Amino acid sequence: MARRKIIMNEVVEIIYQWHQGNTIKGIKRSLGFDRKTIRKYILMAPQLGVKRGGPFPDEQELIKGIKTFSNSPSLYETPAMNSIDVYRDRISRWLDEKDITAKQILRLLKEEHELKVGYSSIKRYLKREFNLKTPEATVRIEVPPGQEAQVDYGYAGMMNDPKTERERRAWAFIMTLSYSRHRFVRFVFRMDSPTWIDCHVRAFEFFDGVPATIILDNLKTGVVKPDIYDPILHFAYADLERHYGFVADPAKVRSPKQKGKVERVVPVVRKHLLAGRSFKDIHETNQRALSWCKDEIGQEIHGTTKKKPYPVFLEEEKLFFKPLPDEPFETPLWKECSVHPDHHVVFDSSYYSLPTRYIGKKVWVRGTQKLVQIFCNHELIKTHPRSKYPGERVTDESDYPPEKLAYLMATPSYCRKKAAEYGPCTEQLISEILSDHAMRNLRKAQGILRLGEKYGQELERASKRALAFGNYRYKSLKIILEKGLCKPEDAPPVSSLSLLGQSFLRPVTYFAKEVRP
Repeated sequence: MARRKIIMNEVVEIIYQWHQGNTIKGIKRSLGFDRKTIRKYILMAPQLGVKRGGPFPDEQELIKGIKTFSNSPSLYETPAMNSIDVYRDRISRWLDEKDITAKQILRLLKEEHELKVGYSSIKRYLKREFNLKTPEATVRIEVPPGQEAQVDYGYAGMMNDPKTERERRAWAFIMTLSYSRHRFVRFVFRMDSPTWIDCHVRAFEFFDGVPATIILDNLKTGVVKPDIYDPILHFAYADLERHYGFVADPAKVRSPKQKGKVERVVPVVRKHLLAGRSFKDIHETNQRALSWCKDEIGQEIHGTTKKKPYPVFLEEEKLFFKPLPDEPFETPLWKECSVHPDHHVVFDSSYYSLPTRYIGKKVWVRGTQKLVQIFCNHELIKTHPRSKYPGERVTDESDYPPEKLAYLMATPSYCRKKAAEYGPCTEQLISEILSDHAMRNLRKAQGILRLGEKYGQELERASKRALAFGNYRYKSLKIILEKGLCKPEDAPPVSSLSLLGQSFLRPVTYFAKEVRP
């Protein structure tokens, strides 16, 4: 019997949804795991310091705790019909074809995958997963106020892009509150992850609060694998979920009834907001959409609730919303990268180093405006400052083995770069030493930089004194450091560079002389 692997992110999601107040039944409906599996991790939560009503712990510490309590790195569950469920996507595609039958699906599974199951098992699986052959009575499920919102994208037609003055295909992002039926609509030209997240942020600001649960469409921007039993949240969307404190519940494939409140709204937006009207551009359309949600469609009697959505939202639902967080959400950029033989990953056109043991491995990189964090097997392994410009190499020299670092030190460019880390005076001192026969004076520059390993920032003050007196000898600089002659108040001024050509103010005859160690 095949077993389905549960990755660490899914375990964290189970504990997080329980922490947010979701029940075992609700988590099973959202994530598709067996009740026993969910209960096992919920019972583990208090031992990991997770308590309802308290703060949710740091995810990295939580992952370490889960691994400690688990008997092995891989956590599994074994659903009764999991051997068939492995091929669910393939079965779904077969069902879209003409004249397909349960008997034929059984034949194809045996031919293509050598799956040994009985005909009755296939029939039970198709009935359970795809609701085939058995008509089913449906019941409209209403939810408490503030409990749920449903979101989706829908094609809206062609709209003018003010940046290019051309017509482009546009989509409507729609978030509908399941209780009041109040909605938020925004038109966009892209359907990528940053746009998807930006629309959520704007919707929360429009409602001035956050619902407890959001049912979202199985788009790659929100869910990595659009599978009923593997709704792995996209990393950036998971960051959004944690920041605002809601629970994301991916809508199940081939289950439009779960997300019906939104899917019916898509044609309503096209027919009631756009049809028969013309707008200057997409910006004007979005402005009209906001007023339409509140003052037009929001004031009409809803066919199901028999109430006006916007007044119901204000009077009955809004007080149950979670408040907006104090800090604005910073949208991170996530990317899966390979660690190259030069110890670096390429992320957003810049290079970031990792230790030798990660060469050849796949890692996930998370970038914000200030930091770049690198994860391997869901654990944070490296943090770098964000590069200042494309193509910059952000390198931690301790990531290199000693023999590689020694090779790097044997270059003038490395010495100049290392000197700049101490300050402008050290950089100028090393540059002047290397300006005349760089390779011949390389050992002298390396020796001065080694003084920095012992004396740290004092090397910068010693370099300032050496520049002022025109003494670039290694022994003189060492004496200055050993005798403490580089106090800030004792350091004389340094000759500046000429603004014309950035040339040194020293005479040309000086540079013609050989600099001796």
